[in-house]
Amino acid sequence: MDADLDYATVHKTRQNGHVIKVERKVVHGNEQQVLARLEKSPSQTVNTAYVERSNLDWRLWDAHLARKEPTVARSMRWLKAKFAICVACYNLIRPHETLSRGKDRIFRPKTPAMAAGVTNHRWTFTELLAYPTPCQ
Repeated sequence: MDADLDYATVHKTRQNGHVIKVERKVVHGNEQQVLARLEKSPSQTVNTAYVERSNLDWRLWDAHLARKEPTVARSMRWLKAKFAICVACYNLIRPHETLSRGKDRIFRPKTPAMAAGVTNHRWTFTELLAYPTPCQ
C-alpha cells in the first residue's frame, strides 16, 4: 500500500434503531498523521459523511448503481466508462456549494479540481469529451 495512505473506519452500534455507540479506528497509517489531516478538513473527525454523500450522488447519476432498480449493466466496460464520466463531471464541471462560498458568502463557482489546483476553470462538457485519452 502507498505509505501516504491513511485509512480509518467508523463502527456504529445500534439499539432499537438508535445509535448508542460510535467507535473510530485507524486501520492503516499513523494516528497522529490522521489527526493532523483532520485538523485541515471541515469535519475534524473520522466519519462517513463524505463517502456516503458520494455514494448517493453516484446512485442518482447512474441507474445501474441505484439500489433495488431493475436496470442491469450488460458490460463492465461500459459501466466503468459511464462511471468515469460521472466522476469527471463531479470533479471538473459541477461547482460545489461548500467550495464556492468564501467568508463573504458570495457564490463563486468552484469545482473540486479547481480547489485542488488541477485546473483554473470549470470545464465544459465539450472540453471533457474532447480531452485526449489513451485508447484501451
